[in-house]
Amino acid sequence: MDTGAVVEIEMKAESEQELDRFWAYELGMDSGLANAPRICCTVQHIYSGVQLFRNSEQLVVASPPSRAEFIQDALTDGSAEELFSVEWLQRVLSKDAEKILGPAEVHYADETTFRSARIHSARALSASDSVAHKALVAALDPGEVEDSGISAQAAPAFGAFCDDRLCAVASYEVWKPSIAHITVAIHPDYRRRGFAKAAVGALAADALDRGLILQWRAVAWNKNSLAVARDLGFKYYCSTLYVRLRDSG
Repeated sequence: MDTGAVVEIEMKAESEQELDRFWAYELGMDSGLANAPRICCTVQHIYSGVQLFRNSEQLVVASPPSRAEFIQDALTDGSAEELFSVEWLQRVLSKDAEKILGPAEVHYADETTFRSARIHSARALSASDSVAHKALVAALDPGEVEDSGISAQAAPAFGAFCDDRLCAVASYEVWKPSIAHITVAIHPDYRRRGFAKAAVGALAADALDRGLILQWRAVAWNKNSLAVARDLGFKYYCSTLYVRLRDSG
């Protein structure tokens, strides 16, 4: 009997394992996520800032070598809820923080979870679309451009169209070894009409065919973006905060 219940589809075990390996490397965790304490500080050598990672089980603060001892001492008092906050970062790194980015939510989809929603015409963009691509980016306000990371030069890029007008564009960058980090932008005149989903649907067909895992990252207060991700089958993985430091040490 059909009860009307929604069946949640899980990502492949191989995809989940790949994501755990990706984040363990990103956070400087040689022993992997599963073997780490619930709250810990790690030393990473990839970027000069400080990144906070939180999922349902753990809080990890990944620090460059020059700040690790200081941050470890600051972690001795406080719950995960208190520590994963802009307020805590401002208090601990007030003299060193140039900018705090987030909190953001990170979601993933693979070929088993992604749900295509190509209700509009969408395709890969070519050189002949460059003028339309630049015009769409120019229509966004500067804050939207910074938050989304969108660029008119990004490739590969995929667009959704209405009457031959480019309404939304999605592109991805490969984060080695197998993450397709997605950026999406929608023209202000065509929002909440399914164009973003259509553009991401075209992108997903390309990225998934290459064996990549789709990554959707959005600031936590961008509820519309996160709703689109959920509608497309993306699954929540973690939340992050990132601090740009004035002096990398």
